[in-house]
Amino acid sequence: MVEFEDFLSYIKSQDYYNDQIVHIETIPESKAEFCELQKPIRKRLQRWLDINSIKLWRHQVEAIDLIREGKNTVIVTSTASGKSLCYNLPVLQSILEDPKSTALYLFPTKALARDQYTVLSKFLEDTNIKQNRIGVYDGDVESDEKRQILANANIVITNPYGLHYYLPWFKQKWIRICKNLKYIVIDEIHIYRGIFGSNFALLIRRLKRILEKYDIKPVWILSSATIHNPKKFAERLIGEEFFLVDRDYSPSGAKKVILWDLPYDDLSSKYRSAHQETKNLFVSHLRKGIQTLTFTLSRKMAELQAIWTRNSLPSLKNKIFSYRAGISKNKRRQIEQSFKNKGILGISSTNALELGIDIGSLDATISSGFPSTISSFRQQIGRSGRGTDLSISTLIPMQNPLDLFYIHNPDKLFGEIQEEVLITLNNKYIIKNHICCGSKEIPLHIDDYKKFGVQDKKLFVECLDELISESLLIKRGDKYFWNSDFFPNEKYGLNDLSNRSYKVLLRTNLGEELLTIEDESFVFRDLHEGAVYLYEAETYLVEELDLIKRLIYLKKANVDFYTQSLKHTDITPLEVISESELALNNDIDAYFGNVKVEHEYYSYKAIDTVTQEIRSRHPLVDIPIIEFDSQAFWFLIPFEYQKQLETEGHDLGGSIHAIEHAMIAVAPVLAQISRWDLGGVSIDFDPFKQQPIIYIYDAFRGGIGISETLYNNLDDLLKITYTLIKSCSCKGSDGCPVCVMSPKCGNNNDPLDKQGALFLLKKILGLT
Repeated sequence: MVEFEDFLSYIKSQDYYNDQIVHIETIPESKAEFCELQKPIRKRLQRWLDINSIKLWRHQVEAIDLIREGKNTVIVTSTASGKSLCYNLPVLQSILEDPKSTALYLFPTKALARDQYTVLSKFLEDTNIKQNRIGVYDGDVESDEKRQILANANIVITNPYGLHYYLPWFKQKWIRICKNLKYIVIDEIHIYRGIFGSNFALLIRRLKRILEKYDIKPVWILSSATIHNPKKFAERLIGEEFFLVDRDYSPSGAKKVILWDLPYDDLSSKYRSAHQETKNLFVSHLRKGIQTLTFTLSRKMAELQAIWTRNSLPSLKNKIFSYRAGISKNKRRQIEQSFKNKGILGISSTNALELGIDIGSLDATISSGFPSTISSFRQQIGRSGRGTDLSISTLIPMQNPLDLFYIHNPDKLFGEIQEEVLITLNNKYIIKNHICCGSKEIPLHIDDYKKFGVQDKKLFVECLDELISESLLIKRGDKYFWNSDFFPNEKYGLNDLSNRSYKVLLRTNLGEELLTIEDESFVFRDLHEGAVYLYEAETYLVEELDLIKRLIYLKKANVDFYTQSLKHTDITPLEVISESELALNNDIDAYFGNVKVEHEYYSYKAIDTVTQEIRSRHPLVDIPIIEFDSQAFWFLIPFEYQKQLETEGHDLGGSIHAIEHAMIAVAPVLAQISRWDLGGVSIDFDPFKQQPIIYIYDAFRGGIGISETLYNNLDDLLKITYTLIKSCSCKGSDGCPVCVMSPKCGNNNDPLDKQGALFLLKKILGLT
């Protein structure tokens, strides 16, 4: 058991300690609360529970009772709260009651699918249920085994990409599964957001179209870490009504969560390296014999942290490992098992260990960088203290605004989650892709817009007409049929946005290998010549970009830098959908609507992975201007505020530019997004409105609902923006990368006026 006060004293005695601990949050222990099922389960299942000394917690009973009543259920409880038992028990009960009944399990990754298969396989063995009742069905499984699974299995385990690929064959090969399908289980639903989540939501609606042909309405069982408004999100994701189980009655020990600030050096005007802070703390944990899992933001850093820590602790080097994509399945399993059995003392990992892979109980976690969402952060800290003893978790921020915002504002980190999980069912480009896929599966009718979850029938008809003009669909009578010689589900992936895409090819000694397909709107940002490209935790360099054939050629590269492109942006409003005044200040007019965005990429910079220093800058030539329609919100700065700002000696352009950057930086507080999912433009004098304007737009063709969500929460966004800038320690007039500087600014962060931004925000928020 960790003695926290002794540990704290030890940390504070170290040479590297310089008052970095700015907050300690105590999460109290929780006592178990048990309950009995409304109806008993089969004797062999109950016997298994008794033999393993498992008494069902109250939330498990609530979920199982709802599921057995045939109600769609979303379970949102903490890590290690027994969510898998909530669906495994009723599914196995249904198989014992009706040997024909089937269930489909969807896990976001192959690794998690196989981990759950192992758990379920042991469950079957212990309860004397035949092993051929379950099977993993994905690209790693041989054809003969796939045939056996479809012929015999009651539970088929796959992933979203597999489901998307196999769906056209459901009417032939999957008939037995479909006709007897009673349950569909979807785990880790917080993963399904943005473009991927929007594609997944339409994939689910295609699956439901097929099941309707067999008059099948399965019970949906969803589970997740803690997310904002889970019932609403589940209903939007699936298109069905859900019952929510979100009160956690499992036991857990008390937890101390340390927020670790980065020391700021006034002489160099820089924050200390987060990576070195992580290494120092990781070493201190292991020296004290505290079993620790350190989460990093990249594969490279997972490896470096393990190397640095081994070098610092040579006597423990055989007990320190890295864990990431790219190592063999057997090696991963060995590490997991050894960590669980306390044979390994320390692991530095990517977020691969954030999800539900069983690694048992451990003493401490270190999050080296905020993992993009509070849901993910709570998943990470939930990895420690899975028993009843005290555990420790520490968050060490990277040098970026969102990380430091949460460090300096713990009430936002530990309070009620505000992050909206965003998906859209109204992006024309995504809808068109799934119309193509759906028409291959079952011919379409105009009224199918309801089945696709599209609210606007005109939008659906517009998509159909465009696909006919592109010779991808053909109309016969009142039906629309697929009209091309390729399988659309193979061409349009779940991470795709539109059909304006480029093939990404890896050059090897054996020839060329297709890695993935990327939308044109991201190609010039992430895949220009010379760019470092990260795909499935592997690092590549872009050697060639063929604009005519829309091909990108990569080579593998183990580099210690990454790249960021720079661009000029113009924005033009096309349609105002909504307009309002700020609730806090009716002098501020705000708008939401459709816009045209134009990007001109002109250069990129290479940045050191460890130090974050810019190593070099390079021009980009022959890159065409990218135009796309999107959605945005914008608001105007009154002339009176402009006059007062300039009277105080502040720069107007620098002030609104700084506000624009800071708003984008903290937008993830209100939506589960990355700052790279948004763009912004600040104009100190708009010739039409004759006022300064700040635009924030979705960086995705057609928009995915980010700017609309932010528009609806604009007062909160502006308050959070003010808090971010005010809480930053930097003294420079133009701010720093932790407050108002942006790594993707096309104007090289010039001009910026931090104090002017604070003055203007005070006026906007009515603070003066």
